[in-house]
Amino acid sequence: MRLVYRAMLIVLIPLSLLASTASAQSPDMLQSLLESQSSVAAPGLFYSLVRPLFLAVVFTVVGLLLFAAAIWLVAKFAPFSIRKEIEEDQNVALGLIVGSIILGIAIILAAAMIG
Repeated sequence: MRLVYRAMLIVLIPLSLLASTASAQSPDMLQSLLESQSSVAAPGLFYSLVRPLFLAVVFTVVGLLLFAAAIWLVAKFAPFSIRKEIEEDQNVALGLIVGSIILGIAIILAAAMIG
């Protein structure tokens, strides 16, 4: 199962960073909250540096939580131990299926984050 979590991190973090930088340029609900912070000394710096970093962190956390929930559901409803099959029995076919599930979820999350 550790391999699944590593693959999940390798796929999700770049996709969430890409999605957060793309969505940082489009208007959203956070825009009104950020505009109310007019007392910032350098608003250009805030919008160009802090906001994309904040959105990247938020999307990464949300994506990791959704990935963890999806992997937990797959492991919960499988009639066998996924960890045992992949790690101990070296079941390559199951590893490919779990990897495909991870990639599919990553594509769906990236599309949802981009808008």
